[in-house]
Amino acid sequence: MVYQRRMPHRELFCAQLELLMHSGRSTMVVTHMVGVAVAAFLLWPYLGWGATLLGAAGFLALLLVRRPYAQGMLQRRFESAPGPLFWQLLAGAALTGALWAVIYIAAAAVVPVALQHVLLLTITSIAAFSIGFSVVVREYFLAQVFTSLWPIAWWNTANYWQQSHNLVIGLALLAFCAILMMVCSQAYAAFRNMIALNWEREQTARELGDLTGSLRLRNRELQAARRQLSNLANVDELTGLGNRRLANSVLQEEINRARRNHSDISIILLDVDFFKDYNDTYGHLAGDVVLKTLGRLMERACGRAGEVVARYGGEEFLLILPGASSAAAQHTAARLQELVRQERIAHRASTAAAYLTVSQGVVTARRNAELQPEDLILAADAMLYRAKARGRNAIVVKTPPAG
Repeated sequence: MVYQRRMPHRELFCAQLELLMHSGRSTMVVTHMVGVAVAAFLLWPYLGWGATLLGAAGFLALLLVRRPYAQGMLQRRFESAPGPLFWQLLAGAALTGALWAVIYIAAAAVVPVALQHVLLLTITSIAAFSIGFSVVVREYFLAQVFTSLWPIAWWNTANYWQQSHNLVIGLALLAFCAILMMVCSQAYAAFRNMIALNWEREQTARELGDLTGSLRLRNRELQAARRQLSNLANVDELTGLGNRRLANSVLQEEINRARRNHSDISIILLDVDFFKDYNDTYGHLAGDVVLKTLGRLMERACGRAGEVVARYGGEEFLLILPGASSAAAQHTAARLQELVRQERIAHRASTAAAYLTVSQGVVTARRNAELQPEDLILAADAMLYRAKARGRNAIVVKTPPAG
């Protein structure tokens, strides 16, 4: 079962800052520039082009000062230094909002009431529009509202005696601020839940992916372990050849195949001559080297695909030759005998030769012969016994009659 963790507070805070900066990087600048254009259009007949352009330039300079949007995204400061970046963004929002409040209060003394209302509508629209992208960080939006609309509302309320409608405007703005705060809180909670939920889903997907990868790895390791165990169960540790268990299994399969295909199968059972005397003379380590060497020579002697060499027990080896006729099996036995002779492994305790020799019993089962593996092994063992009785270093062949 995957444990779905909750999003850490710091990571959630960094994600909020990233979303705010990503969504507000251009929207904030465009919104305020539109507001500045509207304000300049309304005020220039009363303030003159010089003062109007100077004020607009100052406002745009303030927007340029608020570079943390671009710099923070490029430098990813929302991850490395979220705290300082948060306060920098908050200060920028507060300064911008306060500047709008100052513009309105200053303009109220020189412009007609109708234009004053248009300017107020512009400032209110900017605040309302910014809720869509800035509410992801609630404090950022509240800083804009409480430094722009809140002072204007109280100024209208406090100066109710100048205009009969100032009190209505002030109270309406206070109510509007309260509504914005309520909407802000609900949207803020929704944004936080959305960010946390997406993070938890990503974590769950990542953990499931890791778990799947881990299971795949464990499955591969288990399959490798099974193959290794199978090899250990079927391979002779000393020579690296198949062991008796593998030889019996392969022999049964090849007999069944020969019966189905009406083909021949031959086996060679061989024994190292006077191997006990060799161990007594040269030591068991030297005897192990001899067995390894014989294994290599037998693999060289078997040149056809499907032929299997196995250590059947002690110094006995079994060669399984599927599809080999009696003549082909004799040829393989003779080739092996010659390879052993060429190796010239000294064996002074042998009475058969000055060098190490092997005795071989060869048996071929004709097509359709109803033989079992034990029958072939027993027949090959009988031939091997005859080879030893003939003085060893010999090959004795038997071809059972066709069934």
